Amino acid sequence: MSLLLTGNLLAQRGDGSLYSSYGIGLINNDNVGHAARLGGTGVAVQSPYFLNLVNPASSIGIFGGYNFMVDADVKYQMMNIATTDENVDVNRTNLSHVAFWLKVSNKSALNFGITPISSVDNSFMETTYFVGSDDPYSKLTKNYGDISKVYINYAYALHPRLSLGIRPYYAFGVINNNNSYAIEGDGDGSIDDFQLNIKNSYSGAGVDVGLQYVAYQNKDKKLLMGLVYQAPAYMVETISEEIQLSSSDTLLFESTGDKEKIDFYQTFKAGLSYQNKSWIFAADYTYKLFPDSWEDYIPAHQVNLGIEYVPISSGYRYPQKLSYAAGAYYDTGNYQFQNQAVDRWGLTAGIGIPIQGFTRLNLSYQFEKQGSTSLLSRETTHGIVLNINLADIWFQKVGYK
Repeated sequence: MSLLLTGNLLAQRGDGSLYSSYGIGLINNDNVGHAARLGGTGVAVQSPYFLNLVNPASSIGIFGGYNFMVDADVKYQMMNIATTDENVDVNRTNLSHVAFWLKVSNKSALNFGITPISSVDNSFMETTYFVGSDDPYSKLTKNYGDISKVYINYAYALHPRLSLGIRPYYAFGVINNNNSYAIEGDGDGSIDDFQLNIKNSYSGAGVDVGLQYVAYQNKDKKLLMGLVYQAPAYMVETISEEIQLSSSDTLLFESTGDKEKIDFYQTFKAGLSYQNKSWIFAADYTYKLFPDSWEDYIPAHQVNLGIEYVPISSGYRYPQKLSYAAGAYYDTGNYQFQNQAVDRWGLTAGIGIPIQGFTRLNLSYQFEKQGSTSLLSRETTHGIVLNINLADIWFQKVGYK
């Protein structure tokens, strides 16, 4: 069943980014954990202390007196959404990722967890008309949901200077599109107020592959290069639709479509980093390519820069153990509005605080701007991320002589 409607967008109503109304929503780009403090960099980063989820090959570089790690993010965001008609503030808090890392051997490491692929959360109001009727209807649309992936990541040192990582995953999620139609004024009563609800369910599988190579090493100084390829996932979509009257539970129409394979995007990443005992300098380039079937999506280029400083990781004085990080990024935008790309840029800063043993609390601030009022909206986001990094010794027996 389909209804042909026409209308004009009036105003944002304030649940989240208007740009998340495109396709599967805002893409995450693996910007969690350690990368969230380093401007999203990580393709060529091999931190000896933190889990890096950007490159599947990087976890082989973690060393220390531990062989187990838990990494999780809790994120708070305050977003200001400005359109030509109004200004809305949105606040939200969520658990953005959880990961577990295990050192299998001196040459291999395993980690697994769950992280978001994309998210949708927006609402807006339209005035619209039914074909054949002169009565205007107000249409309130609410879109929400996400797609996540559960993964297992295996990294192996092919050579003292070369590591390979493979990360297969299962993707799943639901995106809801709820529409409420109400007649404006008295009308002729030919069509009652009703609700049209559409649910898009997704499931599938994919794989990410990464390489890291130590191009130069002299004592504690090294120059690393990295590559990551995120292949198009095999995804299946099921669409369910129902229409019911707003004044009652009367169901007018209900349908569940067959599962259909959908095209998915792919990502290429390259990175370079310089590291020593105290410093990490990193730079990444990302190219995102979208299938032709995704309307209003365009190829996107992204550049990330990051820096981290750890005075003395094994120092006895508390200030020496603190870590400091900062970063910046620019994205040309992977969707367009009125034939103009919607770009975004951001800044990050963070501090790592040792708590006990190998456990650290990492606090970071994120600032991002996306779009403009001349397009769809200008969105400014302030974010606070609390990262919990717990490392310990497992599966080892204590011997006494």
